[in-house]
Amino acid sequence: MAREERDIKRMTVTITTAAVFIAFVVVGGTFFWLTRGLSTYGNMTIRNVGLESVPDGTYTGSFKGGRWSNTVKVTVKNHTITDIKIVKDVQFKNAKTASRLISMVLKAQSLEIDGVTGATVTSKAYLKAMENALNGAL
Repeated sequence: MAREERDIKRMTVTITTAAVFIAFVVVGGTFFWLTRGLSTYGNMTIRNVGLESVPDGTYTGSFKGGRWSNTVKVTVKNHTITDIKIVKDVQFKNAKTASRLISMVLKAQSLEIDGVTGATVTSKAYLKAMENALNGAL
C-alpha cells in the first residue's frame, strides 16, 4: 500500500506541475499577444492630408497592425470630410471610442487630433487607416 501511495503522490505532483506550466505558458502567451505592438503603434506618426488636394469621392484605407488592423471609408465632398465609416473594425472594438474619434476628425477636418484618452493605440490605428484612405485619393 505504501508504494501505491507514493505512486499516486508522484502522479499528483507531476500533473500539478504540468498544469502550472501550461497555465504559465497560456497566460504569458496571452499577455505577449495583447501587448505586442503597443509602443510601436502608440508612437506611430499620423500625417495630415491636405484636403484642398483631395477630389470628391469615397476612399478606402487600411491599417495592418495585429489586433489593431482596420479598414475605413472616408467620404470627401468640396474638400471637406463628410463621413467616415469603419468597414473592418479592430479586434477588440469599442463603439464609443470609434464614434468619439470620428466625431473629433469630422469637427477638426484634420487627422492631427489628440485621439481618444485611454485608447491611444486604437485611435492611431484608425487615424492611420484614414490617412491611407485620403492619400489613396491623391
